[in-house]
Parts: sequence; structure tokens; C-alpha cells
Amino acid sequence: MVIGVVLVLIGCNHNQTEASMDLVVVEQTDTVKGAKSGNDRYRATISVDVPVDGPQALVDSVMVIINHETYHFFELCFEPSDDDSVTFREDEMYTNDGETLLAHYMEKYRPLLSDFLLTWFNLTLKLEVQTDRYVTYGLECYHCGASCGSEKYYYTFDKQDGHLVRGIISHENLVRFFKDHPDYSKQEEYLWEFSPEKAYTDLCYGLLDDHFSLVILGWYNHYFIIDVPYSQISSYLSSEVQKLVEQKKDNHGTFN
Repeated sequence: MVIGVVLVLIGCNHNQTEASMDLVVVEQTDTVKGAKSGNDRYRATISVDVPVDGPQALVDSVMVIINHETYHFFELCFEPSDDDSVTFREDEMYTNDGETLLAHYMEKYRPLLSDFLLTWFNLTLKLEVQTDRYVTYGLECYHCGASCGSEKYYYTFDKQDGHLVRGIISHENLVRFFKDHPDYSKQEEYLWEFSPEKAYTDLCYGLLDDHFSLVILGWYNHYFIIDVPYSQISSYLSSEVQKLVEQKKDNHGTFN
């Protein structure tokens, strides 16, 4: 189980047209001190891993997610001003140069953050894992004001055509998995109430290198992660995902 407390952003480069299957990432990081700048509590820290190579379809898809999440992060960081023209309209948020993505947002938002930021924000969007078939990005957010909270999301992309993988596991199969493997919902004392059938829990799924990650969101303003090896959960995943993780099998038919 993991309790998340940090957040990060990642960008990408559209100038690369070679069909390389590798993603090279360049980290971008910036910190803005807000009101009462002498107090470290009032600041926003943003970290961005920028893809600069890879199949163009993949880079384009990743860019959409990065811009969308970056835009909304900045929009939530400050109290709205009377002059809405200072901020980006949503149709203005896209940048064609991933290597300057963070600077693109900071140019407009830094003055607002400095003037209005009255809490502590962190954003991290990073490349979690890359295999021959897919890449998974993790978005982690942390905010602390009157109360503290954290969130974690995964985005998995098929490297062949760049599409965002959806329908990783059906609700029915997730319920069935926990019925077949009850120890996973009882492995931590904090999860004693957890049930995938309860509507108040929001779930997010990620394909990692050698395991499947289930993120339970909204747990006392934070999140928990349950990691399951593919050897136990593969048969419950969608047929598309089973094909994506198939290469993790060794010659004996078991997962690494």
C-alpha cells in the first residue's frame, strides 16, 4: 500500500517525426512562491518529464494528456481574478514545443501564482514505465491548505498507434478478482472497509513493468495503491491489456 503526497507534470515534443519506439524524457521543474513568500508553505512545485522522441502518434497522444492536466493544475492553484483574460482559454493551452511546455504556462500563470497562492501544491507527471508494447505515465498531485489531500492517476498508451488504453478491467471482473483473492483487500489495516462494489470509492488502473496497480482514490482525502503481479490478475484484464502484457511471460508460461 502506498500513500501519495507529491505531484509532478510532464511534457512532450512534437518536432520529432522519426518512428523510434523509444521515448527519451527531459525533466522540467519549477517552483513558485506565493503570498507571504517567506513561508515555504505557500508554494507550487511542478516537475515535468518531457518526451522528445518516439512514434509521432504516441507523442501526440501523450501531449494531449500533459497539456490537459497541466492546464487544470494551474487553474486550480490560485484564486480566480477579475481579469479572466490573464489566464489561458482552454483552446489556447496547447504548445507545440514540449521542451518549453512548462515555460509556456509559467509565462501567464507565474504572476497569478505569486499574488494569490495561499496553499502548498505539488504536481508530478512522469513516465513510470516503458515496455516494448506500452508506456505508462503517472500523475500525482498533492495540496495542503486548511486540509491536505493527494491524488494519483495512471495513463497507459499503446506504443503501436499511441492510443490511450481504456477498459483495462471491467467492474465485474474486478469484483470477481477480489472474491477469488480476498487477501488483497485485507492486507492492510486501512483497507478493512474497501470493496470495489462500494460506489463511494473512485478507482484508477495502471499497467506497470511487472504488475498491475489499482489506485483507490478519495480515501480520507488521500489514495492507496494495491499492486498485483500479472501472474494473478492477467486473466481478469481486458483482452487488449492481456496482449499488451503478454511479452512479460517467460519461456515457461509464467510472468516475470
